[in-house]
Order: sequence, then structure tokens, then C-alpha cells
Amino acid sequence: MSAVTHVDVPAQDGGIRLSDADRAQGMRLLNEQVAAGCLTSEEFADRAIQLEHARTRAELLAPFRDLPQPRPSFDDAVLAERPTALPPAEPARPTPHLRYLITAVVAPCAIVGALTGLESAAAEPSRLLLASLVVAGLYLVQLVAGYLSAR
Repeated sequence: MSAVTHVDVPAQDGGIRLSDADRAQGMRLLNEQVAAGCLTSEEFADRAIQLEHARTRAELLAPFRDLPQPRPSFDDAVLAERPTALPPAEPARPTPHLRYLITAVVAPCAIVGALTGLESAAAEPSRLLLASLVVAGLYLVQLVAGYLSAR
């Protein structure tokens, strides 16, 4: 006679994996056993660790084998309704590394250029216009790169 049969779980069901809800039910029922005086705090701690590490129905029921009712029960109707496969995941969007690179290059250049450009712009206004066109061009490149990475 197997241990699985001893704890009132059919042999074919003993290997079914547990859900978090199954473990939570087991912990709740174990707490009820402590409240009823059937377990000491040391026994509770040992059995709670067993419940925490349980992966199958048989492992979940093992800490209850010498305890009176209630014991964990399993609703096979809920098990049958569980999806057998996970829905397909959405493809990950690429991180816009180019946008970050352009920002990291353009921002310091724009600050340094603005500080030095204002000084020389007083003497030659065409430099200010040229610097503005360069910054606007880089900004457009960044916009296009962001648009392409979002697609």
C-alpha cells in the first residue's frame, strides 16, 4: 500500500502539481489543527515547511496523515477548467538605444555649443544660424529614429 493511498488520494492523482491556492488551503487547515490543539508550535513549524515545499497533492497531504479532519481537498472541476497552455506573449519592443545615444551626444554638444556660440555669434551671426540648423537636423534624426524604433 503506497503512502499516497494512505492519505486518501488516489494513486493516479498523487503526482498532480499544486497551485498556490492549494498550498494556501493547506496552510489554513494546518492553522486550524493548531487552534484545535492537535499540533504543538514545533510540529506546526515543521509541517508548515513541508507545505511550503510541497509540489504535488501527495506531498501536500503528507503533513495531515496523522491528523483528524479537515484535510485539504482538491476540486478537479477547477483543475479541468485551467488553461493547458499559456497565451502567446506579445513580442518585446526593442529598446530605443539609438535615441538614447543621440540624446547623450546632442545634449552636451548643444550646451557647449550654445555657450561658445553666443560668444562668437555677436561677431558672426551666420555661425548662430549654422549651429541652429545642425541642432534642428539632429533633432529630426532623433525623431525619425524614435518613429522607426516604435514600429
